Amino acid sequence: MAEAKFTFEGEDIIIQCTKNQKMRDICTNLSNKINVGLNSLIFLYGGGKLNLDKTFQELTKENRISILVDKYENEEICPKCGKILNNEIINEIISSNNKVNYSLIGIKRQIELIMTDINNNVDINYINIQLQNINVLINKINEDIKKMNNKLSMTKLNDSKIINQNNKNEENKKEEIPKNEITCIYYKKYNEIDLLHDYTLNSNKSNEENKKSYMEGKNNINENNIDIYINDKKIKFNYKYKSNEKGNIKVKFIFKKLLTSTTYMFFKCSSLQSIDLSSFNITNVKDMRYMFAYCSSLQSIDLSSFNTTNVKDMSYMFSGCSSLRSLDLSSFNTTNVEDMTWMFFGCSSLKKENVKISSYGKKILDELN
Repeated sequence: MAEAKFTFEGEDIIIQCTKNQKMRDICTNLSNKINVGLNSLIFLYGGGKLNLDKTFQELTKENRISILVDKYENEEICPKCGKILNNEIINEIISSNNKVNYSLIGIKRQIELIMTDINNNVDINYINIQLQNINVLINKINEDIKKMNNKLSMTKLNDSKIINQNNKNEENKKEEIPKNEITCIYYKKYNEIDLLHDYTLNSNKSNEENKKSYMEGKNNINENNIDIYINDKKIKFNYKYKSNEKGNIKVKFIFKKLLTSTTYMFFKCSSLQSIDLSSFNITNVKDMRYMFAYCSSLQSIDLSSFNTTNVKDMSYMFSGCSSLRSLDLSSFNTTNVEDMTWMFFGCSSLKKENVKISSYGKKILDELN
């Protein structure tokens, strides 16, 4: 077996391969690993674009090769304000600026690799390949800066256009407010089911840490911050739901402000079967302890938009979810997470190969082992 080494977003990623394997297949394996499509990546090797139809053996006689991977995206969202930009010229300027930033990061990483290789007395030909990659990135930076300057010279916004745009923004202000809601499917077998954890405190049994978690949850999730809809009909706020109907019911939770904690949120909601959190804003959340713990009937979770950058605690988050067979956690960033203890404890149906993660969620692998 051989090893193809890729440098992507400042990190080295090793892909196992055979020497006769085509680079297209090896790069596809990389794309799957980092959850980015092959058509949105560019591979540089030896100062030029990588020929994906060549085999590993054709590219090198060594047991490893170093390939710089760059990502191209059509930037439509302002990186500072988070708003969608409608001005085509401004979009192109921002896109060019982002490409410059990507290239600068790539240059920095290539220089670090060269210094390491020099210290390790690596063959000069291998170092020359990396120097050629740096030249390619410098040429790309020059091209992108030229594009930015050309677009900037074309941008002419007068006061009347700005005023009109501001008026339109005010008119569409309600539409611009992002959704902050969760949609769930519960299977109602009995007259009463748990919609949310009820945060009932029992001072004789709860330790101080649990009391703190309960109170944090109660302060976040209450009648002042949430509207509940059963099959699109609003009901009076309650942690439980009582009725004679049976079978699947759709429940929508609409939050009026951002939460700071989701600890114990759906704890022991045993009737919960599926949950869609793609419109749930967790930007301010730092604590996710026991969020879905012991949801024994839970089979599917949509976490595609979860921004977990500020989260510090994910301990017991999915523990006891025995019906869960797959998870897409590719949006998870666990850089700041300090505690992931027993995150998947009791997930008896969940296999490691059915859990997707990004390069920013590597800590998750340790809990899956």
